[in-house]
This record gives sequence, C-alpha cells and structure tokens, in this order.
Amino acid sequence: MKYNDSFEKIKAFLHIQRKKDPIRDRRGKNALGASLLVLFLSLAVIGILFYITYRWDNKYTYTGSSLHVLAGRWEFYPDLSLEENRNTEGDILTSPEIITIGQFGNFKSFHQDASPFGSAVYRKQLYLEPTSGGWLLEMPEIYSASKIYINGKLLHSYGDLSEEHYRIHTQNTLIPLPSGNVEIVIEASNYSHYYSGVVYPPIIGRTDTVTLLIICRLVFYAFLCFFTLGCAVVSFTVWFRRQTDTLYAAYGLLCLCFSVHICYPLIHWLGINLGELSYVIEDTAYFAVLVCMTALTYRLAGSVWNRKVYIACYIFSIVMTAFPLLAFYMLFPLFPPFISIYSQIIALSKIVMSVYLILAAFLGTLQQPQYVWLLSGNAVFGFGILVDYLTAGRYEPVRFGWQTEYCGFVMVLLFTILISDYNRRALIQRQYLTEHLQEEVEKKTAHLTAMMEERKQFLSAVAHDLKAPVAAINTYIDYIKSSGIDSDDELQHYLDVIDNKSSQIQNNVQSLQLFHTETSHRDPAEFLDCSEFLRYVYSETLPYADANGLHYQLELPKQTCQIYGHRENLFRVFENLVINATEHTPMEGTLTLSAVYTKDAANITFMDNGEGIDPEHLPQIFNYEFSTKKNPGLRGLGLYFARISIEEYGGTITVESKPGEGTAFHIYIPLSSKSC
Repeated sequence: MKYNDSFEKIKAFLHIQRKKDPIRDRRGKNALGASLLVLFLSLAVIGILFYITYRWDNKYTYTGSSLHVLAGRWEFYPDLSLEENRNTEGDILTSPEIITIGQFGNFKSFHQDASPFGSAVYRKQLYLEPTSGGWLLEMPEIYSASKIYINGKLLHSYGDLSEEHYRIHTQNTLIPLPSGNVEIVIEASNYSHYYSGVVYPPIIGRTDTVTLLIICRLVFYAFLCFFTLGCAVVSFTVWFRRQTDTLYAAYGLLCLCFSVHICYPLIHWLGINLGELSYVIEDTAYFAVLVCMTALTYRLAGSVWNRKVYIACYIFSIVMTAFPLLAFYMLFPLFPPFISIYSQIIALSKIVMSVYLILAAFLGTLQQPQYVWLLSGNAVFGFGILVDYLTAGRYEPVRFGWQTEYCGFVMVLLFTILISDYNRRALIQRQYLTEHLQEEVEKKTAHLTAMMEERKQFLSAVAHDLKAPVAAINTYIDYIKSSGIDSDDELQHYLDVIDNKSSQIQNNVQSLQLFHTETSHRDPAEFLDCSEFLRYVYSETLPYADANGLHYQLELPKQTCQIYGHRENLFRVFENLVINATEHTPMEGTLTLSAVYTKDAANITFMDNGEGIDPEHLPQIFNYEFSTKKNPGLRGLGLYFARISIEEYGGTITVESKPGEGTAFHIYIPLSSKSC
C-alpha cells in the first residue's frame, strides 16, 4: 500500500493532471502507436549507426590494411624527463610500462595522491616497408605541452614542458616517416588541467591514404559545423524579424552552441592555440546545448511534465554551463586537488542529463505523441551521451566523428523537422486567417449591426411609449397652474419641481427619437459623386444662410471622385454643421464649403468666421453630452451624430477654432474602389 501511494505521488509530481476527454483519448491512442514507432526507430537507427562505427570506424577494433592504428604496445615512462634519462647511446635508462593509448586519460593512476600533474614519455618502435609514396603519421592533438621525436630527432615542440614556465599548446600534426626502422618518442607534461599526455592513438599509413583520411574528416566536421551554423543564422533571422517568438531564438542558440562545440578539429588543425580556453569553450558549449534543449522542450511540450521538473533541469544545465569557466579560472588555481574530481563531476552530470533526456522522451511520447520529433531528438542525444560514457577509452573514430557528435547532428535534424513543421503550421494558420478574415469581419459586422439595430428599435419604442405619459403630466401641471386652484407656496414649489423634471424627461425622449432618426438608414449605401453631392448640400442648406444674412460660398476642384455612404446620413452631417454655424455667426458673416481630392481620400472643409469655440471646449466638442446651448435640459447631439456618421464610412472629422475668428471642420472620407 505504501509503495502504491508513493508511486502515485511521484506520478502526480511528474505529470500534470488532466480531465478526461474521450475524443482526445481516442485520437491519442491512434497517434500513440505511430509516435512510439518513430521514437523506437530513431533509437534503432542511431543504435545501428553506433554499432557500425564501433565495429568499422574505431581505432581500437580497426582491421583494415591501408591504415595502421598505433594504439597498443607503447612503452610508457611516467614522471620521466627525457633529457635526464638517456645514456650516451640515446637509450632510455628507466624500465617502461606497456600500455595502450587511451587506457589512461591522465597521469593520476601513477600517483599516490591521484594528481593528474606531471610528465611522461611514450615510446614506440616499428618497421616500415619501403614504399614509393612514403609514410605519413597523423598525430592527434595532445592536451598539454609536448615534444615529438622521430629517430632521436626533435621534429615538433608544442608549448613549454617545464613546471616553472609551463605553457599548453594543442595542435594536430602530420609527420612524414622514413622507411625501415622508426622510433617514435613523445614527451608530454601537464600542470594546469585534467587531461595529461597522449589520449588518442596516432594513425600511420601511406601518404595519399592518410591525406585522404584527413580531408574526409575535415569535410565531415566542416559540414556538421557550417550546416548547424547556417540553421542558427536562419533561425536568428526569423527571430529578429518577428521579435516575439522566442522559439526561434532558442533553436538558433542551440545550433550555434552545437556548431561551436563541433568546430574543435578545425581549430586544432589550423594551429590556433587557445590554451585552456579551448576546453572551457568546448565544455561550455556542450552544456549550453543541453540548456537550449531543455528550454525548447518546455516551450514546445511544456505540459508533458510538471513545471518544477523542467525548472530543476534547466537550472542544473545552466549551472553546469557556467561550471567549466568557474573551475578553470578560479577553482583549479586555488584548489589544485579539485582537478582530479572535475572530470568525475562532468561525467556524472552527463549521465544525469542522459537519463533525464531519455526518460523525458518516453514519458513525453506517452503523454503528448504529437511532439515525438522533439522527444526523439532528446532520446537520441541522451542515448549518445550514455554510449559515449560507456565506451570511454575503447572508442575513437578513425575517419569521422564521436557518438555524441552523430547524436547531436541527428538531434539538430530532428529539431529542424520540428521547427519546420511548427513554421509550416503557423503559415497555414496565417493563410487560413487571411483567407477567412474578410468573411469573419463580415460576420462580426453583420452581428454588430443587427445588435445595434435591435437596440435602436428598443430605444425608439421606449421613447414612443414615454412620449404620451410625459405629455399628459405636462398638460395636467399646466392646467393646475392656470386653473386658479388655491395653492400655497409649498405646493407651488412641488409643482415647479415636477414641471422641471417632466421637461427633462421630455427632452431625453426627444433625444432618443432624434438618435433613432439620425442613425437609421432608409436606403442602402451607394457610390456618390463627391462634387455632385457637395453641390446638392450647398443648394439644400443655402436657405439657412440666406435667412440669417450670411454669405455662403462653394469651392470645388475641377476633377471629381467617388465616395461610399448613405446620402441622407451624410447630408444630415453637413446640415448640422451649417445650422450650428448660422447660430454662432453674426450677420454679413461668411460660410465656406470646399474640397480637395487626393488619390486616397476626399478632404472636405466647412468653415465660418463666427464667434469661434473656447479652447477648453474643443476636446469635448464631439461628445454626445456636451452642448453650449443655454437650455440645460438639451444635449449636444448634432456634432456627435456627425462624428459617428463619418467614422461609419472609415473617415474622420476634426475641428480647429480661435475665439472671435471662426471655426473650421475638416472631414476626411476615403475614396471608394470605383473612384474616378
């Protein structure tokens, strides 16, 4: 019972609880089989690749005749200085140990305090048959200071081997070898980090064969490096353009970090000496890849596990990303014994991340089959980390790459497929929205229009129903006041209050009726010749100006254009402007109606030289509750109706005025698609 309870608690912590959905469950079962198949196929393919490389591209199992791997039967002299331990004939005095290159990653196995520091000499003798093309030795990078002797002659010296002036220099090199008896002696020393001496076996072969081998290897690494770098550039470009979707930034950073991690052979063959910084960059980029993978997993499949699990793994990978920099430049100088456990911490952290990635892949596929590509990438990379740890010291590629490098590239490919699918779905969704946007807008517009019409009808009915009772109240009040009925001052006060409130109600009813009239359309919208319409407005509103003794001018351009709207509604806009102007312009004043047409709009101006509007009133001039009329019971609806009517057709109306100089209303109405 306790076991079951504990299991349920762990399950509840790792997974987010969801309500049962029969439809989703059926779809999930249909997709689960295919997703698991993709996951197992990914692992099976990478497993087969590992077997092939381990069997036929491994220096420790290679049986080809064109190349010879110098892995076994090396004489090893720990803590030996070559200059101090040779006799006059050049023979080494100390008895050697026979080792295999790669058997020891450093010198700690030969020290009681397990220190990786010290020096050593590696010696191998062989006989090379005479050949027309000559022999060539490929010497892999030695992660320390070193000297290479061929037949007692110093050919290459990298860094400084002395403890007092120790200086690391890491570089790959090719060394021509003579035929006949050949002695290879390598002297190495380390006083700064955890790698010591010769770690990777050299390869010997005919010159053309070794040259072809190096070319193939460099092409392989260049392809991995620049392909992922190209993916990073493309992803960062998309992110910079969108600025909102961090998915592309995380994927671009993943590709960039993997590209940096994978470029070390190119750096070593070019002879670029970065010292300890090369280890820091390589390890930091490796764990930065894990940070990006964790971030992408949470971004695309965050519902697979509990958020706390992702946060824990994310923080752990960030800490490990910063750990190499901290170790090399702070911990190693201050606490040299810490170097011996650094590699163990790195190995343990890789195992932890490997287990996390593989476990996340299987549990995630069961929970969210649609993210199988992402989860397969996690599983493949985690599997590669595990295999790399298990085959340490027993595998080094002859021609191509390491297990984690294959897995990292496969992981990038799987993530590329996922990002491409994500982008494809986003484009399809965007295309769908574009194609159906007009339809959706029309549906929403029709719905809102119906709602507005229903509300206007309701307000009209309310106004109609209130009109008769309010009129009856006013009639009875007038009758009481005029009938001579005896009333004291208190009763008279109450009658005045009732009369005042009744008048306010009557004004509100009139406003409701006016609102219904102004916003209703008896005829459908139509295409209007703008100049012809403005002439119609001028002729219909001219009597208002004549009745008030005002000059009225019409100024139109020679060309014309078409606008779209309801004729009677637009006419009421200009009629309201003219009526307002006649009320605030003295006799002999001037009203002007003018227009200017551009390629996009009709810009119409109506102005007067009347009394103008106070500056503090301008921001409120189009508010439906604002009015400058003396009667406080009336609302200023004319300019409000003008604004909403113009905005109904996609236009705008603005005002500018100076007290004592006049007022100008600027109306912007976009041209119709059929404009001349």
